[in-house]
Amino acid sequence: MRILSRIILVCLLSILFSPQFSDAIYTVQIASLSGRQGVADTISRLSDQGIKCFDIQQSGYIKIRCGSTESYKKAEELKQVLAASGYKDAFIVASSTKMKSEKTAAEQPIGEEGISGEIFERRGGYFHPFLSITGYYTDNVFNTNDDEKDDYVAVISPGIWLSVPRIKEQLFELTTSSVTPGGMSTTRLRKRFPRRYQTYLLYTADIEQFKKYSSENTINHKIEGLFQYNFRGGLSVDLYEQFIKTHDERGTGVSTELDKYNTNLAGITASYDISRRFRIRLDYSNYYVNYKDTRNDFRDRVDNSINTYLFYKFLPKTSAFVEYDYLDIHYRKGILDDSVEHHFLGGLQWEITGKSRGTAKAGYGIKDFENSDIDTARELFLELQLEHNFTPKTSLKLIGTRRTNETNISVTDYILTHSITAEYLQRLTSKISSAIDLSYQHDKYKGELTFGGKTDERKDNIYRASVAFDYGFRDWLKFDLGYIYTKRDSNFSDFDYTNNTVFFRVTGSL
Repeated sequence: MRILSRIILVCLLSILFSPQFSDAIYTVQIASLSGRQGVADTISRLSDQGIKCFDIQQSGYIKIRCGSTESYKKAEELKQVLAASGYKDAFIVASSTKMKSEKTAAEQPIGEEGISGEIFERRGGYFHPFLSITGYYTDNVFNTNDDEKDDYVAVISPGIWLSVPRIKEQLFELTTSSVTPGGMSTTRLRKRFPRRYQTYLLYTADIEQFKKYSSENTINHKIEGLFQYNFRGGLSVDLYEQFIKTHDERGTGVSTELDKYNTNLAGITASYDISRRFRIRLDYSNYYVNYKDTRNDFRDRVDNSINTYLFYKFLPKTSAFVEYDYLDIHYRKGILDDSVEHHFLGGLQWEITGKSRGTAKAGYGIKDFENSDIDTARELFLELQLEHNFTPKTSLKLIGTRRTNETNISVTDYILTHSITAEYLQRLTSKISSAIDLSYQHDKYKGELTFGGKTDERKDNIYRASVAFDYGFRDWLKFDLGYIYTKRDSNFSDFDYTNNTVFFRVTGSL
């Protein structure tokens, strides 16, 4: 937790003692011209489309900028609209509403802004508390094949996040899994923020309360942080950490009990622009997994990962890259065997006209076990992450992977996992939006399992579908209603199950 402690200290010192922060105001720049020819026509034409633009003079150039918002997300949406109108090189500019010097907003160096506003406020404050209250009914609490038990569950989720300099939207999303070597389920798509530096912290809890099966009551915690510093000359560095106290989904592996665990992921990423076309990136992370009960001692481990990338930008918004990953996986109790993984991959990363953003890569992975009696695994690795905005109201997100994972059954060696998830979002009105999620996962365990009189390599197919509707009463208050269907189909019939869940949620946030 050392990195998180330092990020917290940087945030608090910056808020309390530095006169260098204020509300972030974002505009979108579409042109930088040596003269005024065509400037008025461009501004007038965009005004006819309902887009307010203006021009400023800076460093001997006339720059045309559009919009003015405290929301980075809204600036991104405007950038997409402008890109669709032909301004494909449009980019977001961060400035400030109040300055402590005589410099204008356009002249102020990124990261040098003065204090304004309240520490707690809905529009751009440092601290953003939130509270969600969820109620759901499930017809299969323990995810069993027979003797299914239903229950009503309440989940209270308080939390708070903060950013310095202040920004309205949460900036950082880190998805981890206790079975994934190195912790990260997919490659972190690193985002370079428009300021000299950016700090972000989040804490949230889930307090789960069951009506019938109170023995299942539990409290989960998550705290994560990010600090990014962008040096002059093309070097950018991220420090990040995430601590989670939670539990496996009921029915994981061969377990019929609630398996609680802690994980901690800490890492550093350095990215350097060698030239206009070439960029290198180096990641290091340490991932710690610790299960509470002795029946899961075999799963306690520490992973150390090194990831290297070389990017070549062959189009303004598209880069090809090669990647090498080294992972050292050490089981602390020595029940499962340690291993070393080497991944060799190549792929594409893109952000086309602001509408489409993602990465696709493929390659070869080797998993070499310390115990020579276990065959070395040699597998094809695939990953796709795609976010596409068809219109400002319609978007699609796809994630697909093929990779090796660590096992959750002590007599097996590892899991070969294929998975694909699709999320479709549609804004129906100014207040109502809908989401449809579909996912499929195939898990093939390497190493034979004997259970219920049968001996075989276990294979699971997991299907999940959900639909939800979101109603925004106010900017700070929304209501969700949805349904989730889950089915696991295994070649060991004892592990089959079906789960139907209906939920509602009320969320308030500042």
